[in-house]
Amino acid sequence: MKKLTHSLCILTGALALATGACSSSSPAPASTGSGGSGGSGSEHPGEMLINITNTGFAMDTTTGIIGALYAYGDSVGPNANLSGDDHENSDCVKKGGFDITKCSKIDTPTPGQPFDADATTGAFCTSGTAAQVLNGASGTSDYSDMWGAGISLDLNNPGGDAGVKMDWNGSNYKGVAFDITPGPGATTIPTADMRVNFPYTGEHGTDSPYYQGALKSNSGLPGKGGHVVIHWTDVGGPMYLSTQNPPVDLTKYAFDVTKIQSIQWQVFTNINMSIPYSFCISNLSVLTQ
Repeated sequence: MKKLTHSLCILTGALALATGACSSSSPAPASTGSGGSGGSGSEHPGEMLINITNTGFAMDTTTGIIGALYAYGDSVGPNANLSGDDHENSDCVKKGGFDITKCSKIDTPTPGQPFDADATTGAFCTSGTAAQVLNGASGTSDYSDMWGAGISLDLNNPGGDAGVKMDWNGSNYKGVAFDITPGPGATTIPTADMRVNFPYTGEHGTDSPYYQGALKSNSGLPGKGGHVVIHWTDVGGPMYLSTQNPPVDLTKYAFDVTKIQSIQWQVFTNINMSIPYSFCISNLSVLTQ
């Protein structure tokens, strides 16, 4: 999950028994346009807004955050910014061997393209459906290739054809905060099936820690929407690694706030049903206290 190439979600052993076990990422579009939200004060004490343009590109000189906001999913290939969704090279189609109709579906925004903010609210909204996990060639549930969809913000990736995810040092801040609301056509957020992941250099494979990740299978986001405050100390896990057989010793993979690469809002998958989603993110901030 380090470069702007297709990432492979690697799972081992009984990890396939864990619901929605991994997160992954897809190519981000290069920077385009300007405008959007400012990066100064916030209505919440102890929070400082990150400057993000109205085409979804963070250029914040105070925090040093630079990178694109983009849609990603198991149906999106590495060349989405060049050739549409690039389904044929995605995890679900190329690696899993599934028909695209069985994979997670992203309705908005278009993967690989600039992520325009809502003209009225300024929020960044996404919608789609996380797939129902099917059995793969091995005869077991293929979580590694059918892992879901969502949106992501790279924290240190100037973009371009040779764009590479690099580390952002978040140690000057206490964490992040944002507002999340149901998107168009929705009244709730699929909170039981969502995680806020923080991929970092040194994690176990592509198993990123997430908000509340040491305690539960999801991040416990407010179902009706609301303001979410995440302290770095609340980021851990992922829990499913410690519950698989044999368990992974997570003390060897402690979250390193000096090497964070992205923030991901992921709708993860399960074997029982597909998960439709529509949600919006706004007022992304760093915690100064």
